[in-house]
Amino acid sequence: MSDVREVFITKEVADKLDMTTSYIIRVAKSLNLDISEMRDAGKRNYLFSKEAVEKIDKKLQSNK
Repeated sequence: MSDVREVFITKEVADKLDMTTSYIIRVAKSLNLDISEMRDAGKRNYLFSKEAVEKIDKKLQSNK
């Protein structure tokens, strides 16, 4: 069973990683995340799994 506390909207991910929402979306799309990790949730808004957030964070850390 999934835990909704481990699902994040774009704004939450951006705030957590201190980046803009546009940049988070761009990075996430470049990672070709699986549909179980990221999905569209409306205009310019996405839902991210905990695993997706970890992958995005790892990518951002490697870019520094």
